[in-house]
Amino acid sequence: MTSIDFLNKVHKSLDSQEYNLSYSPAKSKNFMLYCNGNFIGGLFDEELCFVYADSVSDLLGHPEPVYRGYSSTAQHRMLVIPEEHWERALKLLYAEKFDWSRLVYDITYTSIGAAVVEDFYDENVVFLRFCFEKELLKKDPLDRQGRILRMVYLNQDLTKAGKYLFPRLMQKFLVFTDRKGKTTLETMLNRWYIALEKEYRNHIEG
Repeated sequence: MTSIDFLNKVHKSLDSQEYNLSYSPAKSKNFMLYCNGNFIGGLFDEELCFVYADSVSDLLGHPEPVYRGYSSTAQHRMLVIPEEHWERALKLLYAEKFDWSRLVYDITYTSIGAAVVEDFYDENVVFLRFCFEKELLKKDPLDRQGRILRMVYLNQDLTKAGKYLFPRLMQKFLVFTDRKGKTTLETMLNRWYIALEKEYRNHIEG
């Protein structure tokens, strides 16, 4: 049995805009656990358990997996997560299991309405070309005529550096285009990139 107090404690510790947690009832008053709609584990007898992931096992020092689930016949191989590792384990698990498919940029979503997409199109061409030239995107997002090939980009489309730099550069790009600044977009992209790349180097050198 898992108390509502324990569920609330887990939720308060881990739920965020990036990791949206939800729950469903399991046998013996326990709970199955989902993150952004993906099954990731459960709350069983006042313990947080995540489905087995190599990166989480490494973090915990390779403990013996346990078998937990919705019922005695629906069991999953899991790891019991000590409270001091909750947050780090969630990030590792999600990165290993689901991060490749995470949406990072949807041009149609950030440009509400057909007219806005059209107005915003040229700026997106500049932005995407810049990101590819800086090796943040794995594949050229433009065709030979300079037209955008895809309107949606996932985490798997980014290079290692792109996973850090692309989202940060994108946020600055979106704010800049909303502001209609006088400086050219190319100039601003270069300025932002230099600052962010320095941040990234400090991040990986740690």
